[in-house]
Amino acid sequence: MARPKKDITPEVIKKAESLSAQGLTMSQIANVLGIGESTLYEKQAKYPEFSEAIKRGRDKGVETITNALFQKAKDGDNTAMIFYLKNRAGWKDKVETEHTGDGLKVDVKIGDRFQDLLKVLDELAYDKQESDNTTIQ
Repeated sequence: MARPKKDITPEVIKKAESLSAQGLTMSQIANVLGIGESTLYEKQAKYPEFSEAIKRGRDKGVETITNALFQKAKDGDNTAMIFYLKNRAGWKDKVETEHTGDGLKVDVKIGDRFQDLLKVLDELAYDKQESDNTTIQ
């Protein structure tokens, strides 16, 4: 049995914008409106104001969440700050570099402990030098 015809009224347009602002997918919006997803796309093509309302709703939803995240970061929420900086400023958790040499392998994971890293590398180099000197004698 086919679904009844769905007219695109100002109320339907407003509802679609609201659903889109809440982050619903096109399939979910269609289900809530009581139409098939293909019909939703057809209606968007036929009614530009309907299509624009869905786009506007999506943008409003992103704006709302972005503002909330930004405010939490400004208020000192470390998790929000980290998330924001990773997604907007290109920050990464860590840098991994592997250095190898004759009989020496060092895995380097640099965070904010650069001085500790230098100390470990110095100790490894000293130990290797001592080992080489012992072997020569």
